[in-house]
Amino acid sequence: MARRTATMVTSNPDQPAPSMTCQTCDKTLVYQQTVFGGIDPPERWDYYVCNTCGDTFRYRLRTRRLSKLPRVHV
Repeated sequence: MARRTATMVTSNPDQPAPSMTCQTCDKTLVYQQTVFGGIDPPERWDYYVCNTCGDTFRYRLRTRRLSKLPRVHV
């Protein structure tokens, strides 16, 4: 039987998301939302967007790494 993990999405976490800079154009990123998930210990991912170049990013708190997400073509 598959084990499901609880996921919570918020735009107002208890610990505010850190300020980040775009890896492409060096402008300040705009915070969008935080996702909590996992079992033990819970993981945290903060999502950002760059209003200048349109790139989106995900910051993983555990590894303290900012990753550029692929663009979705609709």
